[in-house]
Amino acid sequence: MTNQALGAGFALMSAMGAAIFSIIVRRGQQHGNAATGVTIGLIVSMPVLIVLSIIFAEPGWWNLEAIGFFVAAGLMGPCLGRVFMFLGIHHLGVSRAVPLKSAQPLVAATLAFFVLGERPGPLIWAGTLMIVAGCALSSFKKKGDASWSRRLIWLPMAAMVSFASGAILRKIALGILHSPLIGVTFTSFAGLIFILSFSYVLPKEYRPDLRWGKAWYFYGVCGLINTGTFLLSFHAIMRGDISIVQPISAMTPFFALFLSYLFLRDVERVTRLVVLGTILTVGGGALIGWRVM
Repeated sequence: MTNQALGAGFALMSAMGAAIFSIIVRRGQQHGNAATGVTIGLIVSMPVLIVLSIIFAEPGWWNLEAIGFFVAAGLMGPCLGRVFMFLGIHHLGVSRAVPLKSAQPLVAATLAFFVLGERPGPLIWAGTLMIVAGCALSSFKKKGDASWSRRLIWLPMAAMVSFASGAILRKIALGILHSPLIGVTFTSFAGLIFILSFSYVLPKEYRPDLRWGKAWYFYGVCGLINTGTFLLSFHAIMRGDISIVQPISAMTPFFALFLSYLFLRDVERVTRLVVLGTILTVGGGALIGWRVM
């Protein structure tokens, strides 16, 4: 099996893990907001990552250049990406912010073209566009939109660019230091520090609430699951091209649809647009998968 196929496989498992994580978080949303979940998850995961990094440390792992890229990825992805996304949802609403952020795989593929020299073929571009369109359709809502200002449309677009840039930085770092575990550890640690530093710019209802309570138990477990998913995504990025693994990783809505139908019937409604978006997402993922096999 080629590295591209392995990368696609890890990306697919990462998408499945992210879907499971999102279902668990949706079930336990009464424990706190998204920022609370992210922060507690990172705090609980850090000791585990540090211990594992020490146990499985390899000679030459202390590479300052690679660590610098991992830290920069932590700033762009887990931190700025989430801050911009939370602000975008606050000011524009879910129905406008989420579909815009869904174009992340397309931005990542474009950045990979110019920065990494990747040359995805027509099938990869077509599959990527199908996945982006599918994610946008799955996230679209006709009702319940809050009033919004077009001047703030840059917020979800900034989130999209931040997440895509984080993927590029991780790819560069893993090309220098072939250790996804070390990468996840430094990226998560940097993300935690940056999130705590930037949380004051968020509206009050989006700030993390770190008071001791049930949230620590629930989001601590969720954080460990998310860390495993994050590790899978690092393995995918290390082995495959960004233009291949990022669109496949974006297939989370496909898996989330079925899991929502099984476990969230009382709180989630599957609409025709969601089904159509899922079909497009699966079709795009299959197109990319067929290309790399």
